[in-house]
Parts: sequence; structure tokens; C-alpha cells
Amino acid sequence: MKTMIQEFDLTAVELQLLQALLSGASNKQIARELGKSEFTVRNQLSVAFQKIGVANRMQAAFWFRAYLVAREERGLGTSVPLFPLYSEQRINR
Repeated sequence: MKTMIQEFDLTAVELQLLQALLSGASNKQIARELGKSEFTVRNQLSVAFQKIGVANRMQAAFWFRAYLVAREERGLGTSVPLFPLYSEQRINR
């Protein structure tokens, strides 16, 4: 079974950004947490959106969640090679 990185040619950073979107983080919050500029985060998200075929952050979050659910249904669990930076408890809305 291919990993998400292999299937969609996503980098570890792109996976991390998609995970942050799922938790509701803004570009500003993501940039602050990762020590990057908002411009860099926005550009990296744009590249990830193209790779997975979505147009915006809402679609990307839904896509990422659906991917995790599909993995769980196939008995692969929701564990994907992500960084533990973002959880709903860590993001201040």
C-alpha cells in the first residue's frame, strides 16, 4: 500500500500544513508555529492544493479528513507520517 506521500507526491511539510488546516489553523498561526512567513505558508499550501486537486483550504481539509477515514476503513488506521505540531487543543481560535 502506498503512503500519502507516494500517492500524491506530498512532502512532509505539505502533510504538516494539511494537518494544520484540518485543525482549523490560520496561515498566520501556522507560520508562527513553524517559524516561516505567511507568504511561504500560503505558497506551500497552494502547491499542496494542486497536488491533491483542490481549490481552497476548506476543500483541502475535507480531502485530508476523507483520506484519513478511508485509511481507517481499509484497516490501515488513521496514523499517517505527520508531525505532532497541531491538535485542536493547541490552536487558539
